[in-house]
Amino acid sequence: MSSQNIKIDLGPVQETLMLPLWARARETEKDNPIVFDTYAKNIVESIDYDFTQIEEGHMADHQGVWAIRAYNFDNIIEAFLANNSRAVVINIGAGLDTTFQRIDDGTVLWINIDLPDVVAMRQKLIREKLIPALEREMTIAKSIFDFTWIDDISRWTKGRSVLFMAAGVLMYFDAREVEILFRKIAETYPSSHVIFDSMSWLPAWGSNKEIKKIMKNSEMDSSTLIKWHLKRASGLRKWVDTINIVEEYPMLSKVPARNDFTKKQIWQIKIIEWTHKRKNSHYISMIR
Repeated sequence: MSSQNIKIDLGPVQETLMLPLWARARETEKDNPIVFDTYAKNIVESIDYDFTQIEEGHMADHQGVWAIRAYNFDNIIEAFLANNSRAVVINIGAGLDTTFQRIDDGTVLWINIDLPDVVAMRQKLIREKLIPALEREMTIAKSIFDFTWIDDISRWTKGRSVLFMAAGVLMYFDAREVEILFRKIAETYPSSHVIFDSMSWLPAWGSNKEIKKIMKNSEMDSSTLIKWHLKRASGLRKWVDTINIVEEYPMLSKVPARNDFTKKQIWQIKIIEWTHKRKNSHYISMIR
């Protein structure tokens, strides 16, 4: 590994930020990628980090799933931007996400929100070394439950359509925290859209079972367990009765034709119809 590569110190939570980043980088190297992310690839190649522990571990089987999530979010956000010029997208729990760089239409304002230590790592890996700053991308170093960020973004959202996105984020908080977040968004931005992914109980149970096995031989802790699951987006109406469901579908139901999925990934896709009929799946939802 080059001596020029960036050295980073990661705790258990920060370790999980590497997973979707690595997944997009590996996807980009394929002949027919679901999502093409040269930014993720460049970041992975610049880090002094042993990615073989991911590639040779249990998490490697999820590479295609993380790529598919990015693919779905990209498509929905691009459609939103096509119908809402000069929009604002607020990326809740941005981590090392590079969606803005992939789908920037030249007018969107993009606001990343995450914890100060995550933002510091994001700045070190992305902003300082690889991706030039644009005036239309801002970053706020706060907990998503420190709602002073609502005041922070108000100067950028006036007169613009607003979309909140939370990719691979909400399921790691308990139901009460998620409820507070949705109530706050509905209260302050009642005309906004929110796109998020969620798991119903069956995939959440399966994920936690696998994570607990990994925890025995790694530094991952209980913060990586799935805490909130949702059967359908309509269930959010018990918190905010004015919510409208714009779009909702099982995440793996919209998968481009591929011939390089692993046997496990093929099996996961095949059971989507079965789980969907029983209202147990990993969903992409867009609400307003």
